Amino acid sequence: MKNQTKKTLYIFALITLLTFSINAQYNEYEDIPITRDEMVRRAELKYIKNTILQTYRYYEDHVVHNYETIDGNVTVVRGDLTIRGQVEGDVVVIYGDIIIESDAEIMGNITTIGGNIEQIESSTVRGNQIETSPRNVFRNIGYSKNYKHDYENNYYDSWHYSYQYQYSTLPIWPLEDQFLVRYNRVQGLFLGLEFPKSIANKYNIISLHGFGGYGFEEKAWRYQFGIDRYFFNRTSYRFEIGANVHDLTDTRDDWLITPLENSLASFLIHEDFQDFYRRQGYEVHISQNWSIYLKGTFAYRNDHYNSVSKNVDWALFGGDKKFRINPVIDKGNMRSLYGELYLDTRNNHETPRRGWYGKLSMEMSNSDLRSDFYFNQYILELRHYVTISRNERLDLRLKLGSAEGDLPVQKLFELGGISTLRGFDFKEYAGDRLLLANIEYNLSPSIFSRDFFLFDDIRLILFSDIGSAWFSNENSKFTEGFGILKFNSLKSDIGVAFSNWDGTVRLNIAKRMDTNKDPMVLTFRIAKPF
Repeated sequence: MKNQTKKTLYIFALITLLTFSINAQYNEYEDIPITRDEMVRRAELKYIKNTILQTYRYYEDHVVHNYETIDGNVTVVRGDLTIRGQVEGDVVVIYGDIIIESDAEIMGNITTIGGNIEQIESSTVRGNQIETSPRNVFRNIGYSKNYKHDYENNYYDSWHYSYQYQYSTLPIWPLEDQFLVRYNRVQGLFLGLEFPKSIANKYNIISLHGFGGYGFEEKAWRYQFGIDRYFFNRTSYRFEIGANVHDLTDTRDDWLITPLENSLASFLIHEDFQDFYRRQGYEVHISQNWSIYLKGTFAYRNDHYNSVSKNVDWALFGGDKKFRINPVIDKGNMRSLYGELYLDTRNNHETPRRGWYGKLSMEMSNSDLRSDFYFNQYILELRHYVTISRNERLDLRLKLGSAEGDLPVQKLFELGGISTLRGFDFKEYAGDRLLLANIEYNLSPSIFSRDFFLFDDIRLILFSDIGSAWFSNENSKFTEGFGILKFNSLKSDIGVAFSNWDGTVRLNIAKRMDTNKDPMVLTFRIAKPF
C-alpha cells in the first residue's frame, strides 16, 4: 500500500513538472502567448465536455461531407469548418468560422473562438452554440504565476456556464467494439469480445449489442446478445422495444466495484470483492424516453439461477492468502416483472462534477407468473453532485431498499466495506431492508493562499457514511420495518481520502464510529465510489 501511494505521488510530481515545462515553451502566435498545442489543449479542456469520445484535430480548413459521420469530437485550428454530414460529439474551432449547411446534424455543443457560426435553418444542433473571443478563453495564460490555479479554474468552470454537455439515459455516443479481459475466483481468466449498444445515427433504427467469451477455469462459454428497435423520435422521446438472451456468470455487486477494478484486485492482491452466480434465460422489454435524461422501462424476465463455485486461488501477490468461498444462492426459475424510472443529468458518467442521478425500480415475482420465487423488491437511489465553487464540490448519495415476501439470497441487500460503509468489514450487514447515505466534500489545494509543492495536484476528500441493512418481521409490507431503526442504531464512519485531480485514483482512510477497538481501514481505489 505504501509503495502504491509513493508511486502515485511520483506520478503527480512528474505531471506537475511537465505542465510547467509546457507552459514555458515559445509562443508561435503573437496574439496569444502560448504554443499552438497548449492553445488547443486549453480550448478542448474548456469546451469539449464528452471526453469519452475520440477527438479529431485539423489544422486547416475542413469539410464534413454529407455522406460522413464523425464518431467523435472535432477541433479545427486556424481554419474554417463546414459541416454537411453528422458529428456525434462537440465541435471547437479556434480562429475560424463554423458553417452548418442543410441536413447537417451535430449531437453536441459547437464553439468558435475568434470566429462566427453560420447555420442553415434545416440543419440540427442538439447542443448549445457559443461564439467567444480568444481573450475570454486564454486570459492570463503565460502571465500568471499560479499556472495550476488557472488550469483548475478552466476545468472547474461549469458553474459559470450553461452550455455544458449533460450525460443522459441513452447511449447517444457511438462506442467501439472492445476485447474483454477479466479475472476472478470463479472464472479465472475470462477473454471475450463486447459490441456495446449505441445510437450511431438517425438511420440506424435497429441496434445489435452484447458480448461473448470464455472462462478458462470455469470451462464455460458466457454470452449475452440483444436486439432493440426504436420508433418515433430517435432521442428525446424515443420509444423502444427489445429482447436479449443470455447465459451469464453474473453478480449483483457492480454498484460496489467495476469489473475492471475487481479484476485487477483479484489478479494483483488476492482480493475478489464480487460474489457470483449463474443466470441463464431471456428478457423482453419496452422503454419510453420523455427526454434524453428521463426514461421509463418495463420488462419481463425469465431466468434460471444456479450457484457457482470458486475455481481459482492464485494471484500475483498475496502470499498464502486465499480467496473467499463464493456464497451459495437460492436455485430455481425466476420469472418476474421489472419496472424502472431512470433520471441522469450528470455531466460525465465516470467522473461527474455536477448533475443528478436517480433510479427507482420495482421487481415482482410470484406463482401467478409460474415462478419458483415469491417477492416484491423496491429500490430507490439518488445522487447529486454540487459544485460549490471552483475548488469545492459536494457529492451526495441516498439509497433505500425494501421488499415483501421471501427474498432470495441473490436479491438480499448487503452493506459494509468499499463504496458503502467504508470503515466496516466487507458485507458485514445483510437483510431485506436497506438505508445508506454517503457524503463527500472535495477540496482542491488551490483554495488556499499558498502552494504545497508536490501536493498541489492531490485533492483532499472528507467523507462520512451512515446506514444499515437488516431483516424485517415476517409478512411485513415494503413500507414497514423501518420504524425499528433508531438513529443511534445506524452504523456510521468518517474518513479522509487523497485523490488525483478527477478523483479516479484515491487512497481512502476510514474509521468506524461505534467502537474504538477496530483499526482504521485503508483502501486504494481506481474509481469513484459513487
